[in-house]
Amino acid sequence: MFGYIKPYQPELKMGEFEQYRGLYCSLCRRLGKRYGCTAQMTLSYDMTFLLLLYLALSDDCTGFHKGRCPYNPFKKRLCCGDSPQLDRCADASVLLVYYKTLDNVADSAFVKRTAAKAALIAARRQRRRALRYEPEMDKAMAAYTAAQAAVEQAHSASVDAAAEPTAKLLSFLCALPAKTENERRVLDRLGYCLGRWIYLMDAADDVEQDSRTGNYNPLLEPHRGEPITPALLADCRERVRFSLNASLAECKAAYELLEIRRYDGILRNILEYGMAAAQRSVLSGGTEPQEVKS
Repeated sequence: MFGYIKPYQPELKMGEFEQYRGLYCSLCRRLGKRYGCTAQMTLSYDMTFLLLLYLALSDDCTGFHKGRCPYNPFKKRLCCGDSPQLDRCADASVLLVYYKTLDNVADSAFVKRTAAKAALIAARRQRRRALRYEPEMDKAMAAYTAAQAAVEQAHSASVDAAAEPTAKLLSFLCALPAKTENERRVLDRLGYCLGRWIYLMDAADDVEQDSRTGNYNPLLEPHRGEPITPALLADCRERVRFSLNASLAECKAAYELLEIRRYDGILRNILEYGMAAAQRSVLSGGTEPQEVKS
């Protein structure tokens, strides 16, 4: 995924920050144990958010204990015990990277495509293992990746059409822990708006780079053939401000309907402060800094 869904540390309590970092480290450790050290490079803030959501909705939680990180063995860190939620997020992480790497092989220029082909060797091996645990998840990701490729090949100028596959994928992932039909509908909507927000953020963030490389970006399609200027790039980012605000507002509204059992402070921090800070930074073209650390 893309790394936009993260907490805003200045508004996060110290204890909550330690818990968040403990979950981040736990997911890293689980990726290494389940898929090998190369899989730990797939670790992301976005998947840590998904882990938080899964655990927040779970009837039970294994809690935390002190452990040492192999990459920083001199300092003990909080980490949580093994759980089905941790396994599922690790599986989702490697599957997402596999399909993202496939997309890079298909769409990137020669140098990046060569690097993506090398990365695909490890990603394919990890995907085969994840397929044993999560066949339905793999099937869903394959379908949404194909839908995304179709939109890009058609050079659609519709941001709604371009964001739809990512929105549906996050809708699927967020709804997995639902225990009732009502909870499934709420999580489905939360995930849909979250996925739409992620895609639009990535499009706005990459608009300058895509204008140089010629990669597909729905924000640039209406300006195909026009000279690229700073004003045009700023206008492209401004085009999605309303949609980003609306998607984020719906995420918050859906969250209020959930029965959250733990980590409410961290999740609210991400939804109310962290995502807003990331959005301000992207829409300003990176001139407004974020203060988020893991």
